[in-house]
Amino acid sequence: MEWELIRESEKIKADIQTAGASLMQPFYEKYGMNFLKISVITEAELNENLTLNVLAQNVNKAAANMSVIVSNLVKDGYLKKVTSTYDRRVTYIQITDKGRDILQKSRLFIIKRYESVMSDGKEIRDLINAAGTYLNKLLEANRKMVTADNFDL
Repeated sequence: MEWELIRESEKIKADIQTAGASLMQPFYEKYGMNFLKISVITEAELNENLTLNVLAQNVNKAAANMSVIVSNLVKDGYLKKVTSTYDRRVTYIQITDKGRDILQKSRLFIIKRYESVMSDGKEIRDLINAAGTYLNKLLEANRKMVTADNFDL
């Protein structure tokens, strides 16, 4: 395989990430949000027994860094902390109604943005399928590297 193809695929991944962030920038500015904050609120929506360590693992960030983000989202009313009734040392991070509202607004915003350039969901479905295939190939390559006894250049 040619290095140029791999380099091009890496550039496209980076460009997609940049374009996605740019697409959401007006929303982020209006509501004082960013991708990480929305991701944290989403994790709380998906898991009512979310702990700081699980959250950090799910968003691939250090727990210490997540503590600051969570504290700010609690202060702003998007999340709440609830102490476990079984173990007082355990604190759960849970979404509030205000958190659900900001997620709904972010989803409507992105849907409207996508609808302005796409006629139906087929284009996105094709992209998801291609990206999923690519991801599976990357994960397969990673597994082979981890199990390889040696690595020759």
